[in-house]
Formats: sequence, C-alpha cells, structure tokens
Amino acid sequence: MQKFVIHGASSFVGKHFVNLLIDKKMSVVLIARETSKIDHNAAENLQIIRYNKSINELLKRQMIDLSGSIFYEFSWWGVAGVNRNNVEQFIVNIPLMISSVEFANFINAKHWISIGSQAEYGNINRKVSESDNCNPTTLYGKSKLLCSNITGELCSCFNIEHTWLRLFSVYGPNETYEWLIPSLIKNMLQNIPVDTTLGEQKWDYLYIDDLTDALFKLADSKGIGITNIGSGKPIQIKYIINKIKELTNSTSKINFGYIPYRTDQVMHMEADISKISKSLNWQPRVNIEIGLKKMIEYYKTDMVKK
Repeated sequence: MQKFVIHGASSFVGKHFVNLLIDKKMSVVLIARETSKIDHNAAENLQIIRYNKSINELLKRQMIDLSGSIFYEFSWWGVAGVNRNNVEQFIVNIPLMISSVEFANFINAKHWISIGSQAEYGNINRKVSESDNCNPTTLYGKSKLLCSNITGELCSCFNIEHTWLRLFSVYGPNETYEWLIPSLIKNMLQNIPVDTTLGEQKWDYLYIDDLTDALFKLADSKGIGITNIGSGKPIQIKYIINKIKELTNSTSKINFGYIPYRTDQVMHMEADISKISKSLNWQPRVNIEIGLKKMIEYYKTDMVKK
C-alpha cells in the first residue's frame, strides 16, 4: 500500500488532507513536534512520529520502513498577514524546508510535495502562468520563492520527484477567524456591522476539497515542479461579501470603502491552471456558492461550541 508521510498535519491544509487519507483508508505517517496537537490520534491507519525541536533529530533514529513513500510538507512559519515581512520568514522557513527534503531523502521517499504561494509572483494583477517573472513584494513571497528553488535543486540532487504548488487563495471549514471569509461569516451570523474595502478586487478562491483532491492525485504522479493551483475563476470580493450576507440572512450593515486599499493592494489575482489540469487530469468542482454554504454550516456549529 502507498505510504503517505506528512509534516504539518495541524495546519489548515494538513488537517483536511489527513482527513481525506483516513477516509480513503490510506497508510498515513505523521511527523510532528511533541507539542503539536494532532486531531487524528484514534485512526487505525495512522502512525505518529514525534520530535522535540527539529525534524533533523529524526535523522539519528532508526525509522520504520518508509521507502517509496510520498512526503508532503505543510509546515510554514508566518502565514498570517501580520508576519509577512518578518525576517523570521527567512531564518525559520529556509532551514525548515532544507531539513524537510533531507528527511525525505533519509527515508527514501520518492516524491516531495509542498505548498508555495501566488505571493511569489508579486503584484502582477492579471492572469498568471508559471512562465511569468517573479517579483515578490513581501518577505513571505521572497522566502517562498527561494524555497521553491532550493527544494527543487535538493530533490534533483537526491533523485526525488519535486512538486511545488503555488497556491492562490484557499478557503473552507476550520479556517481561523482571522481570514477574510470566516471573519465575514462570523460577523454576519451575529448581525454585526462589517467594515470592508470597496471590494473591487477579483481574487482566485479554491475550495479546500478541490485542493486535497489534487494533493491526492499527486501520489500517482511524477513530480510536476513549480505549478499554479487555484480555481482559475476570479471572484469579485464585493460579490463574496454580498453572497455571504444573503446566505446567512444577515442584517449586518456592510460599510464598503471604510477600509482603504493597501499601497501594494493586489486587485486581480487569477491562476492559469492549465499545467496542473493537464498533468493530473484535475479540475476544481466546488463553485463559490456551494463552498460558502458549506462554510456557513460549519461555522454555525463552531460558534455554538465556543
């Protein structure tokens, strides 16, 4: 049976992907810090290997046989916007990615897969393909770009297949409330006034189930290198805001234009997904209205719990 090895299972993407693998009865091994909270401990088809501070500690241990496995790297420090220009983006994440590929080589994994970002391109403000020049404007984008190149070179040296998914915007249940869509849903379910920009931005939102579907398909694929992943269908933010208000039957007052655009505001974010679609025979299936309905149902329950 194919073995899936995952580092970063407590992340938003990691949690959803592990749930998918468990549902499919796949053999899953999670690599995690001692302090990392794992929500999947009871699954019969899952093992957890713990370390203290660094994944490098595992290079000194005798491991179970993981030869030929698929290694997924979902860990990253500083995804939240407040940390996008923190120098820790370089100090923490570059060594983290190097160690990850070294560990994949140590266990004789055949394919290393990780998540990049549209931030690697910078503010192009149009449909973006992998052939476009990268000019990131944040340390987050710069560090992601550096890591895409470093991990690609290391995988080549170790003869490991390499895939780096430049993710545009992903959404779905279990996102933290600091992100745009969950925060809008939370406020509108409580009929709280919502302050927003004018909402003219058009962003590319991919539902989490479509992302995990692509991640699963990669297990049967050779490495496809650097590739975009998104819906390929940008949606105006104003439409999303109004649609959430409609779907929640909210009486919230929407103050469009109350928040000014940032000086580096991205107004058009759209992924050219032809490469990944052709490589994996993959297409997004969940449209924005269905995705928002699923999120609203999830957060109705989550807010009651809290």
